Amino acid sequence: MKLKKTTLRNKCDKLIGAKVRARGYCEICGSKNNLSWVHYITRAVIKLRFHPRNTACICASCHFRGHDDPYWFTEQWNRIKGPGVTLWLSRESTKLQPITIKFYQDVLDKLKNEKGL
Repeated sequence: MKLKKTTLRNKCDKLIGAKVRARGYCEICGSKNNLSWVHYITRAVIKLRFHPRNTACICASCHFRGHDDPYWFTEQWNRIKGPGVTLWLSRESTKLQPITIKFYQDVLDKLKNEKGL
């Protein structure tokens, strides 16, 4: 049976979300409460949705502060991911790439084979 892209995307989301939250602490403040999988570049940009540079585990407090203060969030993202990551992500987000079933299958295979993120 051939899987649809949305089915594969949902499987990828579920797996990476669990892996990212399994870090067990907010990568910004260290809190262990209300953790979520978040992105710097919106998850609507599918080619970056699962990229390690575009994913982090943060608490609800830092997540809301990031929405209220994008400058602070950008500084924090570069601190936890490395200098210039936000610039790289912004540039990559503008490059078009077709999203195929193979793309999702490759992401799913990679996620299943990784020990941690």
